[in-house]
Amino acid sequence: MSRQVAICSGKGGVGKTFTSISLALALRDMGKDVLLVDADLGLANAQLMLGVSPELTIADYIEGTKTLSEVTTDISSGLKLIPGASGNASLANLPLGTLTDLYEEITRVFPDSFILFDLAAGISDQNMHMLKLCDTRIVLFVDEPTSIADSYGVLKLLHLSDKLDETYLVPNQVKSLDSGKKFYDRMNRLCLSFLGKPVGFIGAIHEDTAVKASIRKRTPIDTSFPDSKAWYNIRAIAEKIAGEHGDIEPSQT
Repeated sequence: MSRQVAICSGKGGVGKTFTSISLALALRDMGKDVLLVDADLGLANAQLMLGVSPELTIADYIEGTKTLSEVTTDISSGLKLIPGASGNASLANLPLGTLTDLYEEITRVFPDSFILFDLAAGISDQNMHMLKLCDTRIVLFVDEPTSIADSYGVLKLLHLSDKLDETYLVPNQVKSLDSGKKFYDRMNRLCLSFLGKPVGFIGAIHEDTAVKASIRKRTPIDTSFPDSKAWYNIRAIAEKIAGEHGDIEPSQT
């Protein structure tokens, strides 16, 4: 049976696509069959970071000219990509029913895979709909006021939909794992104070020059910088995802 994981962020530029790709690679290295779906449907860029140039995208499937299997690209043994399209406003504003149909078709065609959805940033109806459909939700954020505020907005809407369970915060670009945990604690206290419910913690990712270097090289970090702190952090998070557990911190202090 497949497991669906959505990776999102309240605002752009916090490392969401890099994290999605790296988690997919880490899960593949653990022997899992992994499908990465570039679900930033109108402004896709996962293929750029993976260093591939697919001829077909999810637009071809939605337009009815190709099957889902035909638009799926093999990245390596155990890892496939459904590329999004770039500069297509109609894809970014698909009806929610169409998104549900797409989600159900993906899970039908790939019944035994870890399916990672790299969503667009923000709280559009389309984003929130996809978040609610998935089994597990990861909210990536950085220690900046706008990222904190926007991430809280995502969590608030998930809470209103009773979807905070299996939702996990991942602080990115932290100075140390200890500071990342403290950063999470601050966000969790915010959730407890205003939402009355904790949110999960599944790990943090170091600020690491290897990340920007791997993106510039268009070479995933697992091969370009396999000894980097960020890749180590990603692998630890992937292990928790595969083990179907994270740490909930209900402390109100």
